[in-house]
Amino acid sequence: METQSFVLGVLMTFLFLLTALIVLGLVKIGRLIKEQIENEKKITVMQAEIISKDQKIRRILEETSRDITIVERTIMARIDREIEQANRHIEDKVGEIHRHEEMIHREIDNIDKKHENVEKNITQEIQKAISYTDSKIDRMVLNGSFSTSKRVKI
Repeated sequence: METQSFVLGVLMTFLFLLTALIVLGLVKIGRLIKEQIENEKKITVMQAEIISKDQKIRRILEETSRDITIVERTIMARIDREIEQANRHIEDKVGEIHRHEEMIHREIDNIDKKHENVEKNITQEIQKAISYTDSKIDRMVLNGSFSTSKRVKI
């Protein structure tokens, strides 16, 4: 009996220790399950935050891209207007130069015509003077008031 009591005591102690270890294991497993659930919740919250921040960043990037596009279009439109305005100004100046050039050519033509008229008038006056002088000389020769050593045959 004594052996039986001893064996029963050892077995009881062993069972008690085994039960204590099982209870401790279950408590530890329970704590680990709680931690895992909390960690999963944290992971879910963090994923939601990451998705939210990602969406916010994408929205900001889209807005920035839209703003850049608007600014680019505005700048390009202004550049196009400036180029058109510069081209119109250049065309106006070229037209003005052509008008001045035409005026200069007309003035040159007028001066040439006046010069031709002056030359024609001078030539006519010279011809008139020569004709007048010839007629006077002829009259003087015919009247005998002009004597020459040589006789002109008429």
